[in-house]
Amino acid sequence: MESMGKRLFSKYHLIQLTDILVALFLITLVAVQSSISDTGIRIGIIIIGVYIIIKAAFMLISHYKLYKRFATIRSIIADYKKGRFTVPEGVPSTDDELGSIYTELVTMGRHLDDLVSSQSNEIMNLRELYNNIVLSITSYFVVINGKDEIIFANESFCKKFYFQLEDIIGKRLEDIFYFITGRIQDAVKKIKISGEPTFIEKTHLLSRNRISIIGDIKLSSMLVRGENQIILVIDDITNRCRKDYQISLISQISETIQKDDEIDKILHTILAGVTSGSGLGFNRAMLFLLSEKGDMLVGKMAVGPDNFDEAIEVWKSLQSDAKRPPGDTGYAVEDRKGRGFLQRVLSKSYRMDSDTVFTRSFRTVENIHVYDAEHDERVDSAVRDFMDVSEFVVVPLVAVNKTIGVIVADNKFNRIPIGEDSIELLSIFAFQAALSIEGYNNTLNLKKEMQKVKDRQDALIESEKLAAVGRIASHIAHEIRNPLVTMGGYAKRIKQLISSSAKNSDGVVRSADVILKESERLEKTLSNVMDFTRESPFILEFNNINEIIEDTYYLLKNLFQERRIQVNLSLSKNVPLVKSDYNQTKQVMLNLLQNAIDATEPNGVVEVITSMNEKYLVIDVRNSDSTIYEEDLNRIFEPFFTTKVTGVGLGLTIVKKIVTDHGGEISVRNLDAGGVEFRVLLPFPG
Repeated sequence: MESMGKRLFSKYHLIQLTDILVALFLITLVAVQSSISDTGIRIGIIIIGVYIIIKAAFMLISHYKLYKRFATIRSIIADYKKGRFTVPEGVPSTDDELGSIYTELVTMGRHLDDLVSSQSNEIMNLRELYNNIVLSITSYFVVINGKDEIIFANESFCKKFYFQLEDIIGKRLEDIFYFITGRIQDAVKKIKISGEPTFIEKTHLLSRNRISIIGDIKLSSMLVRGENQIILVIDDITNRCRKDYQISLISQISETIQKDDEIDKILHTILAGVTSGSGLGFNRAMLFLLSEKGDMLVGKMAVGPDNFDEAIEVWKSLQSDAKRPPGDTGYAVEDRKGRGFLQRVLSKSYRMDSDTVFTRSFRTVENIHVYDAEHDERVDSAVRDFMDVSEFVVVPLVAVNKTIGVIVADNKFNRIPIGEDSIELLSIFAFQAALSIEGYNNTLNLKKEMQKVKDRQDALIESEKLAAVGRIASHIAHEIRNPLVTMGGYAKRIKQLISSSAKNSDGVVRSADVILKESERLEKTLSNVMDFTRESPFILEFNNINEIIEDTYYLLKNLFQERRIQVNLSLSKNVPLVKSDYNQTKQVMLNLLQNAIDATEPNGVVEVITSMNEKYLVIDVRNSDSTIYEEDLNRIFEPFFTTKVTGVGLGLTIVKKIVTDHGGEISVRNLDAGGVEFRVLLPFPG
């Protein structure tokens, strides 16, 4: 259509131009040939020229209108090619073919315009619906492309993490978060390969703006213009995790108290709940408890990193294992992380009569939330320097209407504002923690009292045993002493009589010797029994234990040599004097060494070692070779219990009685390398 219009216009334009040129030639010829005398001819030529010019002008105007009609049709067709329709100004007449064509094009255009308008409205409605869904969704919505670059994030995401959308477009997830866990990275790789959606539970996210959440992340993919894009939908479950976690943590603390006797581990478990990412979520927590005298608030435990790098390291380690137990913060009691912070807290104490923010919370039994430590009148310079943070919270520990301490918590490293919900959770947790600590203290006191009762019962039983033994021994001694004396006297008389006569003297002498030896043995046994039951006078003096040991060794030296037993004395030169009864202490060493001689084979070794600890002088008597059955270890000091063929089993009982009377302790154990060790503890003078 366009080319045809151009050809027609060019043809008619050429004809009219020729006519004008002819007319101008005739007029010029008349003007030049002024010699033409016939005026009529001259006028006729001029009229013909003017006519031709006028005709040509009318035809040019007519063909220009035709050209405009072609141009209008051409513009309509050009708009069609661009997918739009506009009605041009001026409607050409419809009394010819061009007018009919124009009318058809306008009709078609209006239909097209109606169709496009209808589709545009539908698209706009769908787009508005899509935007409303995406922008109003409470979850955080992020889309990344195949290069892991962010291409979209919804308003909720940007508001939560304080981002402007234009600032994060084109960046990777690790550019806007401090650490991206391996679980997220693996899920992204997996979804690129398989296209299957995946779900990650309880993931800790910390933005570069130091906004921290715990979230469930759903990942799925979609194909846009031939490119795979990955959608991350993040549900913030921080509050839910904290509440659920608190319940499980309180249960764990109760179990810890029942199983563990170490208060440090219990206190560490309590503060772990305050700082755990899935717990209350604070960065640092400190515990101050009232001293036994009630005059000081003393630092007892702290959990938290020493610096921001340690904080990142801990948070990364927490994300590496999604199945960590409640209360696990990435710190152990003996861990090097946070040791500096712990030592600072342990070195701090505040007098109860001082007016600090800690003691005030203790006295008033109220939470204190410090928003700006630099300008808060309640915070003095010492506390300000110690905390080194603008915002923190102090919560009292109250158990059964009794305040026992305070918990101090802050967000020093991620700088998240402390909300009222966090303080409320901390208060509830502090109440439960206070009950746990008080319960532990009560349990500990109860155990101490029960141990005292048990010790009294044991002492009473031992006393009753000894009294019974004493009564029996006294009765036995009374009943057999006189016959023994008589036996001994007659045995001596027999020897005297036999010695004067050589006849059958050998057999009679041997028999008399047997009677004499047996009577001596029975008298010795009776002496031991009487020594055990008879209260001996105590003469307490400062004695050198090393000298007593050496005297006893020299007394038994010949016996050691006869039995071919090697004796090693390792006596510390620095042991102090001990207040004791010399003879009874020597009796202890004599019995222990004789017991060692009886238990050691020839060519064996006996060692005597002296040392000391904070409270006691320690005497170890060891022998090689023999061991004691495990079931006999607890009975070894009982009266009349013995593992020997001969003896009445009172030697070690006498030893224990003497050591106990001196305020000391005695124990026995089998050595790993073989042999037995008796350990005597004698207290230093008070």
